[in-house]
Amino acid sequence: MKILIEDLKPGMTLSEEVRGANGRLLLPDGVTLTEQHLRIFNIWGVSEAEIESGADALDEDSGLSEPLKEAAASHAEKLFSAADLFVEPMQAVFRASRKYYEKSLSDFGKLPPLPEVKGPAPDIPEEPYYQCASDFICSDICLSSFSEVYYKVVDALNSPKSTSNTIAEIISKDPGLSSRLLSLVNSPVYGFKNRVDSLSRAVSMVGTSCLSQLALSVSVMDAFKGLDSYFLSMSDFWRHSLACAVFCRILSTDVPGTNPDTCFVVGMLHDAGRLAMLQNDAEKVELVFQIAMHQGICLKDAERMVFGFDHCQLAGRLFKEWHFPESISMAIVGHHGELGGEMAVESAICSLADVLAVALQLGFNGVGFVHAPYPGAWDSLTLPEGTIATAIMKSQRQLRDIMAIFGV
Repeated sequence: MKILIEDLKPGMTLSEEVRGANGRLLLPDGVTLTEQHLRIFNIWGVSEAEIESGADALDEDSGLSEPLKEAAASHAEKLFSAADLFVEPMQAVFRASRKYYEKSLSDFGKLPPLPEVKGPAPDIPEEPYYQCASDFICSDICLSSFSEVYYKVVDALNSPKSTSNTIAEIISKDPGLSSRLLSLVNSPVYGFKNRVDSLSRAVSMVGTSCLSQLALSVSVMDAFKGLDSYFLSMSDFWRHSLACAVFCRILSTDVPGTNPDTCFVVGMLHDAGRLAMLQNDAEKVELVFQIAMHQGICLKDAERMVFGFDHCQLAGRLFKEWHFPESISMAIVGHHGELGGEMAVESAICSLADVLAVALQLGFNGVGFVHAPYPGAWDSLTLPEGTIATAIMKSQRQLRDIMAIFGV
């Protein structure tokens, strides 16, 4: 897996040779990196290197005392108490999570609070309140409205006459959107060596379709402001979604035939259907959370008990209403394994990324306990097991920057 120079650490092992900016061979593959090697990389302008999956700081001994190691293990065990560890790659996710919490104790001296199952077990409705997602949408619910820029970007994407300059000009009309997109393009998520200082340059660097999709996803984020409730804050919700987006992009880079930028947007909006539920019936969403926590089941299953459909099914209908790109819509609809076909790999990436975000307690999805990705998701990606630990290590700087950019 490729690692940016800023994220390389002594002890990692190269899986490919490293050459300087002028093509000079600096190190052959198989070398274990030292501090001196990292200094040489900086001198010779090396921006990234390919390392063996799993060869990262999470595999090092944290140096903690046995009682603190046991505390980290206990924390992870409680977090995974509802997870099926026999579904691949949950054993690897659990081990990486335990190491992550050992490092958290070593670095900060504390662990994040565990999710709590509060109050008596709720009554489950005898029948769901709706027959399907279509009934919900047709029941005079409030659908979020988007800025004028959103609709202009949609029109431009659907017009064969649109150019990269057209998209850049449309987005530039919204200074806040423009600023966040430029910050994102200049973040470690993309890792460009030279700063991108204009939208037209950003379009040329990441592509018209990619920047447009990012603009649409940020517009969706803005449209659902002010939905905070005592059981789920929007800051926590978007921290979880953005963490999922970062993991989606990292995993995608190792899965041939997938687009990392599309996968980032899929991760960012994977729970958008739940926002519409929350916006229109927060009381029922709270009941969903209580049922899921008390019974130890996935949120989508509790949603079907209460609403008669889940957030993936609702997202499919909403994205049609919002004229969102079908490739993103289908990948989101299938991220709990309900759909196969063309976007199944992107859905599998999102399913695993979602698990990683919950396992590291990055934000909050409403329940906070870890569940396995859908059966077969891991097998469809054909990734080595060491990818899990490497992806967690690689995500750290990206996560810090992405949370700062979006203010969550």
